[in-house]
Amino acid sequence: MVFILKINLNELYQKITALIPVYSKKFSISLDGSKTFLKLAIIEAIKLNPELDLTENENGFIVGDDNRIQNLINEIENWDENEFDLEDFEVIGYCKNIR
Repeated sequence: MVFILKINLNELYQKITALIPVYSKKFSISLDGSKTFLKLAIIEAIKLNPELDLTENENGFIVGDDNRIQNLINEIENWDENEFDLEDFEVIGYCKNIR
């Protein structure tokens, strides 16, 4: 039996807010820019898993198989200051004009 789980994107974001100042300094961007970058990074992680769906937009919910959602949560909880490099920032951040 497969259980479907639904989690709010902001719940995932709350797990990594300690990284906001880290990436702000690393990429020389504002704290707001760093917040935006991390939210976009979560969205990209969701998009990389075709078994998960993001409803509505960045304020929406992630819906999918319980195991896949838990794997995503574990992955994001393990992000640290080395998770993203300048190339990642350029691909994720520059396209949204983050400063």
